[in-house]
Formats: sequence, C-alpha cells, structure tokens
Amino acid sequence: MSARRYPAFPIPGVGAVVLGSKGVLLVRRDKDPGKGLWSIPGGGVEVGETQAEAVVREVQEETGIECEVIELISTDDVILHDANGRVEFHYLLNHYLTRAVGGEISQESPEAEVCWFNLDDLPEEEIPPQIIIIIETGRNLLNN
Repeated sequence: MSARRYPAFPIPGVGAVVLGSKGVLLVRRDKDPGKGLWSIPGGGVEVGETQAEAVVREVQEETGIECEVIELISTDDVILHDANGRVEFHYLLNHYLTRAVGGEISQESPEAEVCWFNLDDLPEEEIPPQIIIIIETGRNLLNN
C-alpha cells in the first residue's frame, strides 16, 4: 500500500484552476481516486513548502505550464471508503485560481493526458461534478 492509500492522517493537498487564453487546463488522471477522469492539476503539499509553492510546482510537473496564484477558491474534504467501509483516501484540499504565464503543455507520465478546454465546452460527462463547480467558481472570481 502507498502512503496515500489507507493513510494514518489526512493528507494536505492543493488543486489549481489554471486559466489562460485557450481556456482551462485539465489533466486526465492516471491513478485513483478518479482514474480516467479529467480534473484540475494538483497534488500533495511537501514538507517545508507553502501551498502557493505547491500549486506552482504541481501545475508545472503535471502539465509543463507555469502559473501564478491569484486566490483561494475553496477548501474541500475528500474522504473515500473501500468496500469494507475503511477510509481508503482522505485528503484536505485547497483549490486555487491561477493564471497561466508560460510554458508548453507536456504530460508527467505516458499514461497521463493534458489539454486546454474552452470553458463553454467542457467534457462534463468525464469531469467529476465537484470539479465543474470549482472551475465555475474560479471563472466567476476572475470575471468579478
């Protein structure tokens, strides 16, 4: 078992709604939870790293895109149980609105996909509903 599955404590993480001239940047998850679905880039906060630093690092690692953090969008708990009712995953996630400032799309692994999507033409059937809400909230914050 990895340290992320069946954790002893909740794992702090960050996610980024990356907006740019081509829309919103999404990654197709190559591992659980959510394997195969489009989502926002993100991951765990490393020891000694601020959340803003984690956002910038995770976006660059997963997508090749450089970004700047604009503001916090939301905080969520992701708690998933296995078939026996045990907590299999437990993340405390802060989602940030960011702006793309450079770089070229590249994927972190051969199994991963990265793509820009028009905000008015998202593949909603392949994105978890809570991620759609986070993207829309980020879009609204940017427009206000």
